[in-house]
Amino acid sequence: MKIKLSRFLQWKGNVYLYRKFGWELAFRYLVILAALYFLVNRKEKQSITDALENTFGDRKSDTEMKVIRKGVFHGIFAHYYEKLFNAYEGNEGLAAFFRESIEADTIYKLDETLKKGKGVLFVTGHYGGIEYIPIFIAMKGYPISVVAKFATQQLKERLHEKTKGFGLKIIDADEEKSVMAAIIRELRANRIVFFECDEIEEWRPSQKERMVFLQKVIGVDRTINLIQKRSGAEVVLGILHRFSLKKYQLILKTSHDLASELRRAPSSITEAILKSMEQYIYAHPEEWYQWKNYPRIETILPGESRKDHSASLSMLNPAFGEV
Repeated sequence: MKIKLSRFLQWKGNVYLYRKFGWELAFRYLVILAALYFLVNRKEKQSITDALENTFGDRKSDTEMKVIRKGVFHGIFAHYYEKLFNAYEGNEGLAAFFRESIEADTIYKLDETLKKGKGVLFVTGHYGGIEYIPIFIAMKGYPISVVAKFATQQLKERLHEKTKGFGLKIIDADEEKSVMAAIIRELRANRIVFFECDEIEEWRPSQKERMVFLQKVIGVDRTINLIQKRSGAEVVLGILHRFSLKKYQLILKTSHDLASELRRAPSSITEAILKSMEQYIYAHPEEWYQWKNYPRIETILPGESRKDHSASLSMLNPAFGEV
């Protein structure tokens, strides 16, 4: 069975060396390990390259494509570095890093939406510095809940210990009978629930609602629409744009913001979110690390009938599941 890049980079021996080297040297070491991984797993590397070619090949020159490919792989390395730094740096060090490195001038939008008392579904994607968002928001004093699925008991205990003392609540997907019910419960308690909109393998595509996403006609995932309808919660799109490993910007958009950006009224809040995410991906492909899953985005021809996909909700928000 092939080992995943995440697990390879997080072998105990590698983690020991990251911490031994210090974080600046740790990133260089991680890049070497990841390069070796892709040297061995050439099919995975090729699938990412093919996805980029399918998305940008008809609009970019060969020189531009070379820059995009290099940037995307660097972005993948940066993501795993952020994941490790987030997991193994102490809370005091994280708090100091956040103060110095993250600009968040739109965070007031969380205050505005929480005042309505219906909870906030904080939707994001596999983009930029996503790993930092939940703890950053919790350290700002906001009540945030994150669904997680743990690879090991050790990881579970570590994360519970790390988040103890501030307002981050972990919903263990393995312990909940219904993750959907848990999410709605947290929203009705007027909390912020962290949710990833581009878990492609977990999408529950609509048979009626269609949109174009990254040049593919898809059935819009029904999950966000369903949660919003059942809970009445406010929906906010949030991304943490990465300028460098030392500079980030948190960008928050309310449903009103999202609708006003589109040329036509969206068919649903999910369409508005995915179209906004798509624009960020086109502008900064190096920040999206779902390229290897791009082939899983199934093209649906207009008017085509398809069997509805049933998908487990246990992996809706695996923000910490592979740490």
